[in-house]
Amino acid sequence: MRMKKTAVILLVFILTLLTLLAACVEKGEESTAESIDSASSVGSEDSKENSSKEDSGSSSAETESLPAIDNKETEYLNVLGCTLIDKNSFVVVGQCEKEAIIEAETAGGQSVSADTDNGYYSVRLKKEGTKTRVYIKATGTLVEEYALDAKPIVPNSDMWPIVGASGYNFFFQKMMPDFMQTNTLSEKQLGTLTEKIRNRVSELDNTLFGTEIIYLIVPSKASIYPELVPEDYAKGTGESKLEQVNNALEAGGATVIDLLDVFSEHKDDEYKLYWKTDSHWTDYGAYIAYNALFDYISGEFPGAAPRPVEDFDFAEDYYNGGDMIFYMMMDQDKVKEFNYYRTPAFDMNSEIAEVKRYRAPNYLMYDEGGMVPERQFSTGNKALPDFLVMRDSYSTQIYDILADRGNNTLYKSMWNYAFNISEITEVAPDYIIYILAEWNIDSILQS
Repeated sequence: MRMKKTAVILLVFILTLLTLLAACVEKGEESTAESIDSASSVGSEDSKENSSKEDSGSSSAETESLPAIDNKETEYLNVLGCTLIDKNSFVVVGQCEKEAIIEAETAGGQSVSADTDNGYYSVRLKKEGTKTRVYIKATGTLVEEYALDAKPIVPNSDMWPIVGASGYNFFFQKMMPDFMQTNTLSEKQLGTLTEKIRNRVSELDNTLFGTEIIYLIVPSKASIYPELVPEDYAKGTGESKLEQVNNALEAGGATVIDLLDVFSEHKDDEYKLYWKTDSHWTDYGAYIAYNALFDYISGEFPGAAPRPVEDFDFAEDYYNGGDMIFYMMMDQDKVKEFNYYRTPAFDMNSEIAEVKRYRAPNYLMYDEGGMVPERQFSTGNKALPDFLVMRDSYSTQIYDILADRGNNTLYKSMWNYAFNISEITEVAPDYIIYILAEWNIDSILQS
């Protein structure tokens, strides 16, 4: 009798355990047809905010109470990715008809309208729960609709945080302090910078009279296109950190090629100044800066005048999505961008022309093997100036066309900004050129 009772208890226990396991398995299985599973953690300043608001707004139960999604086959419109970004927001990214207008609405009442970029779109929305029901409509020569229960991917902690906007626009979160002007420098910091540059200019005058320091600081995309930044970020007023630093460098005796005005004049050109999916400027943006730089240098070295745009081919194509697509953990082979790749239409020095700037013909992210190490070039044209270049990754897009305008060009390894007077004396350049991004200005202060 006791054995039968024990067996019954054991049987009940096993059945209960199996029921619980089945429930766990069912709960862990998510439909990938209409939603995108989240990953483990948020690698951003907003991680605590996103975590605390994970279940804010309407619950997933409310989403499940909505009518079942019944998407009809579409010719163009689709969804390629959905990622949690900043300020409890997420972006939905996909394809659509070229020049279509995208309208997105949520079950919670949000409404967004956005332009598209050569058949790709993004919409920025606030989370309304674990899942958010999103209705997307693309209006072009035809009207297409698509619905999804968005459960955004959460990038892991080693991914750089991204600010996603509607209209297929993305920014590094680290660009926002410059945009909002929450990181401007004190008078003491600016004075220290000016004094440091003044001492370096004086040291050069005493050892290599005539060697000039030039700064080419590339404004962030947000500084040139503030209208593209999400309304969650208010643009600062007054003098920005970039403007402060440019003025301090000039006060110390350095030459500054101010790209703020130059890029503002070209912001509506046919070719893009900046990638939408990558944090860098484009080959065309770098060409515009090259023009400004060598317009100045040619005043001393007439042979170094910038080559006209007709001397270059700009190959248009759909290139793999850039670094910000990677950091949002989307498929760069599918999330692409229409852009232009610059190549010389003249016989460029073969050693310079053969340098691998990008990872692949369809993948225009800088190639570490080709771009990062220190490297020296010589065109053998003594009518041209000698350069010593200190740089970050923004040197990639100007790398070949800058060296083409020099006699001897020494590129220091990427991110090495050390001002070593012994090395400089040995190299004896006519110009020491710093090339770096606005959001990397602190490198100037620390080197």
